[in-house]
Amino acid sequence: MPSYKVTYFPVKALAEPIRMILSYAGQEFEDDRFDREDWPTKIKPTMPFGQVPVLEVDGKRINQSTAICRYLAKQYGLVGKDDWENLEIDSTVDTIHDMRSKIAGFFYEDDTNAEAKAKKKEVALKETVPFYLERLDAQVKKNNGYFVGGKLTWADFVFVGIIDYLNAMAGYNIIDKYDNLKSLNEKVLALPKIKEWVAKRPDIENFKKMPSYKLTYFNITGLGEPIRYLLSYGGVDFEDKRVSFDEWPALKSQMPMGQMPLLEIDGKKYNQSQAILRYLAKKFKVAGGDDDEAYEIDNAVDTMADMRIALATWHFEADAAAKERQKEKAFSKMDLVLGKLEETVKKNSGYLVRGKLSWADISLAAYNDFLSKVIGKSLVADYPELKKLIEKVSAVPNIKKYLEKRPVTQM
Repeated sequence: MPSYKVTYFPVKALAEPIRMILSYAGQEFEDDRFDREDWPTKIKPTMPFGQVPVLEVDGKRINQSTAICRYLAKQYGLVGKDDWENLEIDSTVDTIHDMRSKIAGFFYEDDTNAEAKAKKKEVALKETVPFYLERLDAQVKKNNGYFVGGKLTWADFVFVGIIDYLNAMAGYNIIDKYDNLKSLNEKVLALPKIKEWVAKRPDIENFKKMPSYKLTYFNITGLGEPIRYLLSYGGVDFEDKRVSFDEWPALKSQMPMGQMPLLEIDGKKYNQSQAILRYLAKKFKVAGGDDDEAYEIDNAVDTMADMRIALATWHFEADAAAKERQKEKAFSKMDLVLGKLEETVKKNSGYLVRGKLSWADISLAAYNDFLSKVIGKSLVADYPELKKLIEKVSAVPNIKKYLEKRPVTQM
């Protein structure tokens, strides 16, 4: 007998029709529900096309929930009697997912634009969703209590499998006024194998939308770039708002402590770049495995900050005489820090801490362009180990993707 494994978030949503069809057929399967925190960096890169649900059959993996349901339906006799019925089933399933996309369209709308979100929600719930449900309800009535052919098909499982997801997004039971759809839902849930599945499945529905991220900073690399690198590394879609120097005076009063970068997560504002980086590093598992390792990472980051501050203070000094006096001190600090970091990377198998990637490495790579512009030459030209480390970080797939699309800036 083949072995089956379904991988998805710890929710019903798009995986539940698959789980229901397998349960209906009496097919044992591994119900792999991963921690949301592991999705961006651990799970997503290993999935076909970076998405779930994924069905694994004897080690062979496939994605696309509708295709998976159709495949399983053929195995377990849940398809139509002929090509026309199969066309009707496909049409019904696609219609159900069209309705889902309309609900998801407002639910996942950026919370920062509350007015637009509210308008989308009103149109969806008062006009669009009723339009679909009236027709789906009539279809079930016409087909003796099922969607197609007067018998149970995989279209029924798709609808019943995702209805909790749709209700959660809508904020109420969307089929409460549609007797035929309610009856179909109850009928499927009463099937012995489905009843058994529902009784044993995890009862904690960790349903929540992914947080929205927005980074506000000048249209330069500077202090914003390590945050952009780290968000990209974590596989986070974020709004990269770049402010011109002309726009800054009008925006300054709106910023906590009157400074940038500013990271907003679901509308909550976070300032102080190092604190932001440490927070994200913990979220994306690059902040160290214990307190000692976290200290070593902080030590490397703070050492780089000493160098960055010294160079930036010299570079942006307006008084020519003062700038000349600061130059030797700034470049001495740079030589000292880069020399020590070169030794550290050589000793730690190509990384700054314990031979593996951390947010210290990501910070170094992100600051490289900015500091190279500041000093007028490559920051790491004379430091081969640091150069290789920066190249290695820049080649991380998600960071590489960001670098390919980021705007070209003067600094």
